[in-house]
Amino acid sequence: MTDTSMAATDLFSGSYQDARASFLDAAAEASAEIQSFQHPTATDTDGSALHIDTAWVGPRDAKSVMVMISGTHGPESYTGAAIQLAWLRAHKGFASSSMAMLLIHGANPYGWAHGSRTTENNVDLNRNFIDHAHPPEPSPLTEPVQTLLSHANASGPRFGKIVFEFLKMTLRVGMKRMVNTISDGQYTHAQGIGYGGNSAEWSNQVICDVLTSQLHQAHQVSIIDWHTGIGDYGKPCFLCFDDPESEAWQRALQWWGSGVEQSSASYSSGERPDYQGLLINAARDIAQSLNARTTSAVIEFGTYPNHKMLKGLLIDRWLRFDANDASAETRARLQQQMLQLFYPDDQQWREGVLRSAAQIIEQSLAGLEAMGHSA
Repeated sequence: MTDTSMAATDLFSGSYQDARASFLDAAAEASAEIQSFQHPTATDTDGSALHIDTAWVGPRDAKSVMVMISGTHGPESYTGAAIQLAWLRAHKGFASSSMAMLLIHGANPYGWAHGSRTTENNVDLNRNFIDHAHPPEPSPLTEPVQTLLSHANASGPRFGKIVFEFLKMTLRVGMKRMVNTISDGQYTHAQGIGYGGNSAEWSNQVICDVLTSQLHQAHQVSIIDWHTGIGDYGKPCFLCFDDPESEAWQRALQWWGSGVEQSSASYSSGERPDYQGLLINAARDIAQSLNARTTSAVIEFGTYPNHKMLKGLLIDRWLRFDANDASAETRARLQQQMLQLFYPDDQQWREGVLRSAAQIIEQSLAGLEAMGHSA
């Protein structure tokens, strides 16, 4: 076994609790300032407490801060956490007079511990950062699409029927509208897919409070929210949501390369959806409100094609709402199937992710340092 494969085996955990323990140990060894926020109501499957944990590495008055977030979607948490753990273990002696790292670990601890992409309220945390007093209006397609995606029985989602009706509807309205309706976020169907909630989730509130309190002194901030599921297998897909004419976009392009311009190719419609309520945008807006210049992106590591990932969303919803009459064997099989879609049990995939992430972090820190010198 190579050193890289040994590292991957050690860094990718098998449970929320194991990953949390490893993170806290590594943060302590790196002399990080650690904060833990216990969920007030939700617990793990065994009744133990759930937390969002943060680690600040570097001087408290640092003007340049890199923020890395893991765990926005449950099954994707393992990968983001492994990237954070790898950085902590490699930087026990990380020292800079002007730069710091803020790690937010387990943004959605309920989803992680319970093997669901959503929170304790079936809310997609990455659609929850909106003004809930004025939620987006539903699309005319929201009702029929959510009804279609809920077709299920005791054996699981009715994939054949859903795919057949999906294709019929797509021929009528076009792939772009269908993808947008599923992916954008919706605020009317609480048992549906992509539900953004009717108020700020606990995780939302904690993350916003952490960013507001931790970044008040920063002049330049880089933010990465690690995800899996979109893009080519094992390759990073950069989702940058700044205006392409802005300095922030140009910095992202300079730091991370042409992939910043190519994210649309990862979607079956050929265009990136008009996502609503993204955590990354809320984090960016908080930093900018504190007068920091920002460079930010969601960075996905590709797993499987879009149609397979849709199957994962259907399974996730089924497990939450339609699995009561299913056998324990069926539930376990589909739960494992969904996990594998977002967290492949593939040593080469995991090693490649760690290599790419390490390079991206180096690029980001170098970019931040250059920004600090030019300020």
